[in-house]
Amino acid sequence: MHEVEKKDIVIRLSQEEMKKCREFAAECAKNQQQIEFGQSDTTPRGTQEISRDNLIGKMAEAAFARMMEENYGIQIELDFRYYPRGEWDDQDAVVNGWRIDVKGTRQGGRWMLVEWSKLRFRKAQNLLSHFYVMASVSWDRDTDEPVGTVRLTGYASLGQLKEGYPNTLVLRKGDVIPGTDKKIYENGKLVRVKKGTPLQADNFGRKFEHLEKDWDKFAWYLKEREAEDTSEWKMPES
Repeated sequence: MHEVEKKDIVIRLSQEEMKKCREFAAECAKNQQQIEFGQSDTTPRGTQEISRDNLIGKMAEAAFARMMEENYGIQIELDFRYYPRGEWDDQDAVVNGWRIDVKGTRQGGRWMLVEWSKLRFRKAQNLLSHFYVMASVSWDRDTDEPVGTVRLTGYASLGQLKEGYPNTLVLRKGDVIPGTDKKIYENGKLVRVKKGTPLQADNFGRKFEHLEKDWDKFAWYLKEREAEDTSEWKMPES
């Protein structure tokens, strides 16, 4: 069993796992669109940024898969295939019919964000994920490189992603994530407040502290309960 701190689970990836994640991120970035899931009015990403985002995401998946196997005996086959431009894998993980979206962010983030455009895309395929797992990837900001550890900070169910649900916020395109403004001090005095980066898409947001952290319950659902029908989940109004 891995170390559990306040029910966050910390995983250190092996050199071999890191090598596979790096190779995947770099190769996949060559074929990947600069703008995903039809967000044609967002700022395009460069190949280096795409590769970094891919690396963060794949490290999160690798950590989740290893935790589930070593802690609960649940094997998850990671997808390291390279898809043509405009195509994506169906899910990050599927266990007994339960679909799981694993989301990663660099260390320092405090929110799980689920973009409406991706929900809309998956709903059209009738492939909405049942669970959304969040991971914080340790990162050296000076070298812009990962450290190799991943903290699984919790999860949310699809049913928790709706307007009005406790601790779930609707964050619109152009909004700044709450609490991300940076206060600038000089000589001990506040001189100005630097606004956080505006969101480029509509999202549901949940702070890490409000994510579910009972991994035993999570694993029990995957093993013992029949996967639920997601077709009746309703998209929010744009």
